Formats: sequence, C-alpha cells, structure tokens
Amino acid sequence: MSATCIPYTRVPHSSALFSDYLYHFDKVRQFYTGSPYEPASFTGVATELRKSTSPRAEMVEILERQNRSFGCGEATVENIRRLRDSGTFAVVTGQQVGLFAGPAFTLYKALTTVKLARWLSEQGLECVPVFWLATEDHDLEEVAEGATFDEEYNLVALRDSGERPSPRSSVGVVRHTGEITAAINQLEAALPAGEARTRLIDDLRACYVPGATWGESFARFATRLFARWGVILLDPLDESIHGLSAAVYQQALGNAAKLRNSLTESSDALLGGGYHAQVHVGDDSTLVFLTQNGDRRALHERDGRFLIDGTEEVTISQLQSTLAKQPLNFSPNVLLRPLVQDSLLPTVAYVAGPSELAYLGQAKPLYAEFGRPQPVIFPRSAFTLIDARTDRLLEKYKVSVEDVWQGEEHLGQRIAATGFAEGWSERFDQSERELGQLLDRLHADFEKLDATLLDTLQHAQEKMTYQLERLRGKVTRAALGRSELLARHVQALSRFLHPHKELQERRVSGAYFLGRAGYELLDRVLAQVQVRCSDHQMLKY
Repeated sequence: MSATCIPYTRVPHSSALFSDYLYHFDKVRQFYTGSPYEPASFTGVATELRKSTSPRAEMVEILERQNRSFGCGEATVENIRRLRDSGTFAVVTGQQVGLFAGPAFTLYKALTTVKLARWLSEQGLECVPVFWLATEDHDLEEVAEGATFDEEYNLVALRDSGERPSPRSSVGVVRHTGEITAAINQLEAALPAGEARTRLIDDLRACYVPGATWGESFARFATRLFARWGVILLDPLDESIHGLSAAVYQQALGNAAKLRNSLTESSDALLGGGYHAQVHVGDDSTLVFLTQNGDRRALHERDGRFLIDGTEEVTISQLQSTLAKQPLNFSPNVLLRPLVQDSLLPTVAYVAGPSELAYLGQAKPLYAEFGRPQPVIFPRSAFTLIDARTDRLLEKYKVSVEDVWQGEEHLGQRIAATGFAEGWSERFDQSERELGQLLDRLHADFEKLDATLLDTLQHAQEKMTYQLERLRGKVTRAALGRSELLARHVQALSRFLHPHKELQERRVSGAYFLGRAGYELLDRVLAQVQVRCSDHQMLKY
C-alpha cells in the first residue's frame, strides 16, 4: 500500500481559514489554543486541565455501562478505567450517526484519534481515544442516506427514512424501518463476493435491524470496527450525562447575552481577517435547544425574555425547574456542544474536519467564559482511496487525481492526448506559447508607436486565446467521440475519484471500501495517518 500527499492549497473547496491553519498558523493563532504541530500546545492544555475539575469517576461509570452495552472488548474497558487517573487525558472526535457509519471520512476521523492518542502517550502525555456520537442532532436527512458504487462507479443511494417519534426528534432516538434490510441488500449486491463482503454484511445485519435506534446501530457497528484499539464511544443522549452537564446549560441561559456578544465579536474578527464565520449567531440565540413533546426546539432570549422557537414564552424559573428535573430535555447547539463535551472529559485535543475547525475558531471565547482551556484542534487525516482498476487508468493515461479534480473537460483533454492522437495536445501548448511570444513582441512595438493601442491588443489576445481553447475543446470531444473506450475511462475516473464533483471521502460510504478491501483496510489507513502533517493523501489499496 502506498500513499502520496497533496497540500490542501491544491485540494478543491479548501477554505482560506483551513489552509492557513495548516500552513500559516500564525495568521490564525488568535482563534485557537495552539498549533497542532507544536508539542508544547498539548502539554500547555494538559497543564491547564490539571487545574480544573471534571467528573472523572462518574464518567467512568457511565462510559463503561454504555460501551459494554455496545459490545466493547477489554481494550476499551481498560481505556475507560484509565480516565480515573488525573494524569490521563482524552483525545476526542465526533460525528453524526450516519447510515452504516456514514461517509468514509468518519473512519478517517476515528483512526486519526487513535493515532494521535497513541503518539501523545508515547511522548509522555497519557491519552485515550474517545468518539462522541452526535445523537442529539435532529437533522435526519443528513444521516438517513449513504452511497456506494456499482461496478461502473455509478453512485447507488442507500437509504432508510426512519421512524421518528416526533417531527423534530433527535436522530439518536429515530428507529430503523424495514428499509434498512433493503439497504443492506443493495450494498451487498453492489460488492463483489468474498470474505470482505461477507464479514461486512454479517456485521451490518447484526447491528442495523428494524426497530433499533440510529444511535444504537451506529454504536454497535463502530464498536466492531474500532474496539481493538480501545476507542471509547460516548452517547450524550443519557440522563446521567445530562445531569453532569446541567451547570453548562445553567450558565448558558444565565449569561445568554454576554455569550452571544462574545461569539459575535469572534465572528467579526474572522470576517475581518478575510475568513468566513461557519455558524450564524442570531441576535437572540441562547446556544440551547429545549425538547418539548419529543421535538428539539431552539430557545431564544430577547430583553431577558425566553422564547421557544421565537414564539412561546417561558420563564427562567420554569427553565431552571425543568433543568433540575428533566436535564435530558436540554441540548446544545453546535457552538455550545464542545463546552458540554469538555466539561465532561479532560479533553487535551479534538480531531476536527475543516468545517468543525472553522466553528471551533468561532467558539474559542466561550472557553474563557466557562473557565476551561480549549483543546488543541487537530485536523483529521483525509484520503482519496485508489483501487487497482483506477490506478491502472491513471498510469495508462499519465494523469493524476488532481487532473480529475479539475473537471471532465480538462481530464478529457489529457486522456484524449495520450490515448488517441499523441502529440496534438503538445502542439496546442506550443501554439499557445508561440502566440504569447508574438503578442509580447507586438506589445513592445505598440508601446513605442501608440500606447493607446495596448488595450486593443489585450482584447485581441484574450479573444485569440479563447478561440484556441475552444478549438482544443472541440478536438478533445471529437477524439473522445471517436473512441467509446476513452470516454468510458474519463467517466470512470471522474465518478470514482470525484463523485458528483465532491471529494470521494465525503460522498461515498466507508462501508463500501471495507466491503471491497476488508477490515484490514483500517490498519493500512491507520499506518498512513500522520501526526506532524495533515496533507490530503492519495492511498492505493
């Protein structure tokens, strides 16, 4: 298995904030605790955590109860019990409980967490890996569907619409319907027969059954994937956990305006630095959701008055009473959730994707308000996986994944040039260079003769360049039109490496790759996870 790296400055849809975080950290330092590539960042957070308290003993009991119910092994139980020791810290990641473990990047997040916890422990900072199940989220559409490939690399949708107890219930309590069996059968049909497929499908049929909740199914399957590395799963939809985090909600409600102002200032600072603010902070946001009749509803605050979904008024005393008696009815929004997480766990580092990294930059001021250190934000590893067929096509036509990312027209030109009429693409390139040289000479002549003609020359150059590119495109389409095989290869590479013009890891279920390469793929990916670099990796399997 081999891998090559591509800097995120050349990866599609990479934000300026994410690129600067990776390669120019000083530009964004004000928004984060410290660089993920400076060991002192982790030891600094650990020092601060030793000064603060977290409910270690209570969390150990809860985590052991939860993980045993998921079917964990002794490696996980041992890691849970290590959390009793004040010298042990947590490396945490989290993700929505997507169908069949969700997109492939979910696997990469978990494995990055394993690798980072192991590396920090080797450096003398004892850490255990923790995966936070985002079961409180109510956006079922985001988790109800996954995708696999068929033999021609067409995406095949896998779906279970779920049985919701109420229209806006948390996804962790949504139950699978009979559609889940059909989805597993679809996935099985899309995979080649063999040991890898058999093991995957057997596990999915054991974990994803009609009547089970989304949270239960995800946790049981994730346990089968990651338990041998001692990954600890945490499901926040638990009465005991909400009881322990009640103080966070109490403070969020009592200081709603102050917290809102701090977040607005942070968002403005990001925008002023030329970056984006991932999460909109409303003028009346409290960062808290309240569950009523099974529905998760946003809690707003205007001039000291609290309103549910902006209309139904509720007093602070009523909220405090509900928090004391029914803490499970409260849940955090995306900006408050990290504070809930880090009030429960001694989190020294959080493994984040690009979008998470952005909103965690917004949320930094909240940590000061709550008197806790923000963990080091560590970028998750990212991969585009390349199977043997795809590798052969890349080699045959002398193209790269980056060529695929540039779109089918560019890729078609490269493939047509190699596979149909060798040399014509180079002749186009030469013509463009010669045209440029000719116009450069004319530019010097015009400048001496009459500088007012330079704009006309520039306009003529743009038109000629456009027409030459247009002609190149026509030649490419003609070449591909005369060769059905070349056209199919363009489609195959585009579909597999850039499905629906998205990164493969975001669009394709990790289960697809496990069903083709086996669970050993997890070991191979883990071996390629880097702790001193976070470039996007091309990985052959």
